[in-house]
Amino acid sequence: MSIVVRFLGSMGQRVVTLVEEVGQMGLLFNRTALQVPRLKPEPVAVQMIRFGVRAIPIVVLVNLFIGMIVTVSISEMLRQFNQLNSVARVNAVAVTRELAPLMTAIVMAGFAGAAIAAEIATMNVNEEILALEAGALSPIRLLVLPRMLGVCVMMMCLTLIAMVVGMFGGYVVGTLLLDIGGPTYIDLNNNAVKWPDIPKGLVKAVAFGVIITMVACRQGLKAGGGAIGVGKATTNAVVISIVLIIAANLCFAILFYWTLAGV
Repeated sequence: MSIVVRFLGSMGQRVVTLVEEVGQMGLLFNRTALQVPRLKPEPVAVQMIRFGVRAIPIVVLVNLFIGMIVTVSISEMLRQFNQLNSVARVNAVAVTRELAPLMTAIVMAGFAGAAIAAEIATMNVNEEILALEAGALSPIRLLVLPRMLGVCVMMMCLTLIAMVVGMFGGYVVGTLLLDIGGPTYIDLNNNAVKWPDIPKGLVKAVAFGVIITMVACRQGLKAGGGAIGVGKATTNAVVISIVLIIAANLCFAILFYWTLAGV
């Protein structure tokens, strides 16, 4: 019984800590939004290149495999119902509605979130952030805002690329392994995708970008304890980001495809 009590206590403490972190990230987001009028475009462009353009190869590779995996996984079941051609519809819907923004966000949590957390944590440990504040310069405006906007903008671009690549992965499997005609597959794929699904995926992408950057910046700004603190901040940034991204994806799924399904 004592083991169960300790386990439940530990889990409760972790939940409380996570809720507190979410609250602190909300405050950080509010402070960041207030700095938007003072934004300069050059730092945002630099972050877009760092965390967007350089992430294209890994995002393409991951989503290509995801499209292939989905098509292969559902093909046998659909074959039993004599609906093999429907793999095109299922893959298209799964990729555009859920998998493209979700998998892109998870990749970016490791690619951008870890880097942002490590950079800001290192600056914090070396008292560079304190030096900025002593010089009447805002760390939020100089460090957090450009990274948040750069990641959010590129999340939309990467999500669009991921949608196309994911559907192409299904096309490759469908035409080469399942003997579905190329024109037939493309026609079924295009008819399955509804135009409202595209902006819904982009809304998710922006929200996931905010989560990634707010978590990473929050972990970096509160880091301490030298190299160990930097490593802990980086690890926490990736783990917390992935948990919050999946939770947010559930909320969006309920909102878009249940609450607003008839709107």
